[in-house]
Amino acid sequence: MKHEERYLELWKLKKSYPANKGEITVVRDFTINVQKGEFVAIIGHSGCGKSTVLSMIAGLSPLSGGGMILDDCEIVGPGPDRGMVFQSPSLLPWFTALGNVQLGVDQAFEKTLNKVERRQIATEYLELVGLGDALDKYPAELSQGMRQRVGIARAFAIDPKLLLLDE
Repeated sequence: MKHEERYLELWKLKKSYPANKGEITVVRDFTINVQKGEFVAIIGHSGCGKSTVLSMIAGLSPLSGGGMILDDCEIVGPGPDRGMVFQSPSLLPWFTALGNVQLGVDQAFEKTLNKVERRQIATEYLELVGLGDALDKYPAELSQGMRQRVGIARAFAIDPKLLLLDE
């Protein structure tokens, strides 16, 4: 594959944690090249490091080794160029569904869109996932599936270059 065709490059990713007798390595030498528009699924048994790889790509877990490039930029921390939907919905309980989505939209588009436009984007994505009637509901008032859809709306609403879905 030519370099210009690579959109996401992961090479020799490693993730280790300190342990009583040295360290425990949970991901070792994970390498993959992904083209723009390509869908990739990482499958494996429970505990093999799938979620850990996604967390590293999202910039939420530092690498112990290796490197990552997305659209010719090195990934060194979290950023709005990557949207993440977690295995368990991770919503802020003091924000409504709209507030949870708008939080990300505000961060991603603070300098380019006004407040009304940002609210409109958050509303549109909640409507897209079937939660137009639940904009003002808090996570405790939503079913588990509805909470997951808020997380999906939040990830899509920031218009990421890469979407990461954990199970």
